[in-house]
Amino acid sequence: MLNSVSVSPAAAPVVSRDAALTAARPRLEALARRLVWDTEEARDVVQGALVDALSGWETLRDDAAREGWLRRIVVNRAFSHLRRRRFWNAVGAVLRVPEEDVAPAPDEVVEKKEHHARLLAALERLPARQSLAFTLRYLEGWTFEDVAGAMNIDRGTARVHVQRAVTGLRAAGVLEEETP
Repeated sequence: MLNSVSVSPAAAPVVSRDAALTAARPRLEALARRLVWDTEEARDVVQGALVDALSGWETLRDDAAREGWLRRIVVNRAFSHLRRRRFWNAVGAVLRVPEEDVAPAPDEVVEKKEHHARLLAALERLPARQSLAFTLRYLEGWTFEDVAGAMNIDRGTARVHVQRAVTGLRAAGVLEEETP
């Protein structure tokens, strides 16, 4: 058995924990990317979430709930990140820091990117809870129950946040009347 690796019983929980976190990382990064709309910021969110998960790993009693527990940590981290970003965007607006403009082009890809940017800007103008609820419901495809559970609110409250987000996005001209 030259190819087998021996792991001491004391190190086995650490190996399984590390393996579980490594396996979950791509899904968590995809979730964070959809919530904060930026790849690098999503990686930062996930890295912070994994640190939180490592520190609280021993408190997890049900291994079957691990994936949901990790997603909840990422959602909470993303929510905090969005609040901080909104603060710094406001500071930047006061200091009049110019933002980069995307040059328009006739290609459909550019049109799609512009719509994506308008949607992102409109989502950032919404209250953080509405933005988060809309993103989880329509961009992630979660049910209202999942959204409510991730945000630690009632199902009806989640529906209200999503509906207010849809109304705000329609008013901003980002969504058409027949979408969501």
